[in-house]
Amino acid sequence: MLKDILESKSESVILAFFLAAPVRSFSVPEISKRLRLPHLKAARALNRLATAGPLKSFSKKGKKYYLLNQKYQLLPEIKNALVKYFPKYQDELFAAVRQLGSIRAAFLSGIFTGMPELPVDLLLVGRVNLQKLDQFLKGAHKMMGQEINYSIMTPQEFVLRRDTFDKFIRDIFDYRHIVVCDDLKKTDK
Repeated sequence: MLKDILESKSESVILAFFLAAPVRSFSVPEISKRLRLPHLKAARALNRLATAGPLKSFSKKGKKYYLLNQKYQLLPEIKNALVKYFPKYQDELFAAVRQLGSIRAAFLSGIFTGMPELPVDLLLVGRVNLQKLDQFLKGAHKMMGQEINYSIMTPQEFVLRRDTFDKFIRDIFDYRHIVVCDDLKKTDK
């Protein structure tokens, strides 16, 4: 199994990308564009990797997404075989989120973490430039093939809701989420 993955150029390139990238989900068009693979070739390789086990897949509104299966038994061996050939990937999504205004905290959830049933995909805390946000959402829609559910809060509202165990905030933090940035970390006294 491991030998088959490593011998397939498209599968090994895709898997190396997932190992170097932040642990978030990616759509077929996004993988195709980022790795400069033909769409059909990328889709087939992603399906084979999901069937074999190193990747997990899920669907939302008819679109398929893939993310690294952290529980896959051969993952440490695959990392050793592939990671040394590929540099750490800097996710453009993270940089784009930070450029949306005076962002004090930002969290990815929902579709980005393989849990499309959660109520929000992106939580922004701070002052957001709405024009930049609109452009970002259009780009994200194009890459993900879905509208991104987002929420914006002031730092005061976020801290209050976090400290009172608000259900909306718990729905993000009780499940897998990605911290893009957080200048409002809760500090224990």
